Amino acid sequence: MVEAAPNFRIVYRGMTEKTAERLLSNNVFTNKGFTDTTLNPWNACEPLDSERRDSFHNLMAISIPEGAHGLYVPEQEMIVLHRDLTLKCIGVSMFNSVMIAPDGPRSIRIFAMEMMEQ
Repeated sequence: MVEAAPNFRIVYRGMTEKTAERLLSNNVFTNKGFTDTTLNPWNACEPLDSERRDSFHNLMAISIPEGAHGLYVPEQEMIVLHRDLTLKCIGVSMFNSVMIAPDGPRSIRIFAMEMMEQ
């Protein structure tokens, strides 16, 4: 079921270590397909939990501009953003020993992202 999205300004997306390393050297991320994001940052970490056990979970925190459109899927707390999305990294923060998993703390690296004009 799809319904009107609540008011939101920040959405989250997990990413691989390879993508994170690319963002650290070239602060632009482009996705030619649709970009799935979540309103819940823990949901963005969950798919990466087992593979990121001994290193950082990499997470984009994407600032959504006023008037932006996306498809809201409430059952999954998901917002699907448009195709050909380009994001610019405007900052990175690292947090050690955050309790995001039932079996112990993990380290998180959050990339603050802004949508670029097409």
